[in-house]
Amino acid sequence: MLPCFQPIRMTPDTPKSWYLTFIATAALLATCSQVGVAHAQAKAEAEALADLSLEELMRVEIVSASRRTQVLGDVPDAVHVITRDDILRSGVRSLPEALRMAPGVDVAQLSPSGWAVGVRGEAGRFSNKLQVLIDGRSVFSPLYSGVLWEAERVPLEDIERIEVIRGPAGAVWGTNAVNGVINIITRDAAHTQGDLAVANTGSDGSHRVLLRHGTALGPDSWLRLYGQADRQADAIDTLGTKANNSAHAETAGVRWDQTQQNGSRLSVQGQVLKSLKNGDLPVPDFTSLTPVPTVQSIEKATLMGALDTPLSNASELHVQASLQKQRSEQRGYVTHRFTSADLDVQHRWHPADSRHDVIWGAGATWYHDSTDSIPLVTLAPDNRTLLSGRVFAQDEYALLPDQLLLTYGARIDHDPYSGAQVAPNARLLWKMNEHSSSWIAASRAVRAPARGEADAGANIDASPATIRLVFNPGARIVEKVTALETGWRSQVRQNLSVDVAAFVQRYDPLLGLSTDMTGNNGPSIVSDTTVNGQQVITVALTSPTRATSRGIELAADWRIARFWRQQLSYSYMETRFDTPSVISTLGGNPRSLVSLRESLDLNSRWMLDIWLRYTSARKDPLVPQLDVPSRTALDINLRWAATPGMTVSVGGHNLGRQYTQEINPQISSQVKRAVFAKVEASF
Repeated sequence: MLPCFQPIRMTPDTPKSWYLTFIATAALLATCSQVGVAHAQAKAEAEALADLSLEELMRVEIVSASRRTQVLGDVPDAVHVITRDDILRSGVRSLPEALRMAPGVDVAQLSPSGWAVGVRGEAGRFSNKLQVLIDGRSVFSPLYSGVLWEAERVPLEDIERIEVIRGPAGAVWGTNAVNGVINIITRDAAHTQGDLAVANTGSDGSHRVLLRHGTALGPDSWLRLYGQADRQADAIDTLGTKANNSAHAETAGVRWDQTQQNGSRLSVQGQVLKSLKNGDLPVPDFTSLTPVPTVQSIEKATLMGALDTPLSNASELHVQASLQKQRSEQRGYVTHRFTSADLDVQHRWHPADSRHDVIWGAGATWYHDSTDSIPLVTLAPDNRTLLSGRVFAQDEYALLPDQLLLTYGARIDHDPYSGAQVAPNARLLWKMNEHSSSWIAASRAVRAPARGEADAGANIDASPATIRLVFNPGARIVEKVTALETGWRSQVRQNLSVDVAAFVQRYDPLLGLSTDMTGNNGPSIVSDTTVNGQQVITVALTSPTRATSRGIELAADWRIARFWRQQLSYSYMETRFDTPSVISTLGGNPRSLVSLRESLDLNSRWMLDIWLRYTSARKDPLVPQLDVPSRTALDINLRWAATPGMTVSVGGHNLGRQYTQEINPQISSQVKRAVFAKVEASF
């Protein structure tokens, strides 16, 4: 328990104390808001963002497409930016919920704190073809090959924007950026001055308290401190009974930003987190697999520093380093501890008299872990040290200045499992006029096997031998994708903008599971060795296959009137496998995703947002009984500026049916219809 949250004592066994805490905090916020001190900065920034014209939104700067600042309208990628205003107005209560605003992003709730997130398919507990970054730092788990969303508790109020890249980005962000990249950009400490307190509660048992303090340490130096506590109550399982999946987490963080007279910028930030999540997992009792209560606990600390400095009028240097230490335990199964360190250096060269804009760099990651596990499931070896490195270079060449731009480059990643892997990239952008552009791209990306899939195995006693079942032993299969993409982005009218992208992605090879255990694609023996006098037969559960995904993505932003904004997105994707008897998680995704958001400024103090979403059916490739039907969800958020220093929000999530199944019922609970209230006070 973090010291700043000792009085709260959040545990699933003491829900009454949480409600008392919420009521007391809300009362404190109301009192403080009457004082109405330093709230003007935050309010002015929110109003400025909300009042941006479509032309100004097209010129919003992003950094994720090429690791340098670019104007959104000039990016030859399928990109969507979720702004701070989008997050605050929508009423979302978690980071994955906010990602639903981007076209092509599939989000499903597994449990009150667990999420499945995928871009262009493969939404699952561990989406291993999606690179997720926070301020450019990867949060991709080297053990699970995915992201533990319950361990990424970034305060929503501290997010500046979320940049979502759809499609392969391996040439820029390396292995695992196969289907896309999500980069969560947090706010500079200079923009979060003063104090902020937030409390929200929901009828589904989801509650949160945030306390934040920002101060200036000097004319060019700023500091931000925050503490946050979250709690989620048990959901309802598919049988209509109470599920054992409540969770709570405490997070504290700090960020320091400083600017120098020569234009250099230095940023240091750190975070500590403790998370507990209940669950039921099958634990062997040597006669059967009996689901018993268990707890997933995560304790982690992260420290990151970044320096941006100009070397000349045509040259800049960026250096970023991070350190992370984490302990994760699945009670009754495994305890995993790891320490990782990462260093990344990049240099940009763009002389004014040249048509070239070159960026290149290199980096390295050191990782060491240790595990304790039950005999049935083990990691071999149980301790491992991994060192990986990368180099990349990319050039934007103006074939016709300010009209036709060619971007080309490649990145080479090397790790102990897959060796050296190359990810090339070529993109052509045509600026048709001041308000429209079109682009075409060809790229290749690689997914690096995770330690869990290469080293983890289930051991079965088949005396006199032991049979060890491994998902991808020795990382023998390295997944690759080659993609062709094209897009068109235009401000069609002064109040209407449209963004369209189409793609074909070829996966070769792709990890799959065979549904025909008697054929050539079934489980295969990869080794037969003797360990400590015991015969060990290693069997690979997966087989290589190939697949092709095709799709189209559309986003439209229509300012119907100054007080009324409408945002529509539509995505369609289908995947076909070359070998029908070998399937992968790519095959269980909805074909269609639709999102319609209506934002209304009723007057200067009242704002209403209505969000309608449709997700087509999820077809289980193995068991038709596990198919999830299509669903429609409605969210409503009413936001009231009660006083100059206090905002109150009330609304509803998943309005309609009382309970909804969003993904495979074997791995998820039902999502409950809920109403919520939120109070924010700046002082």
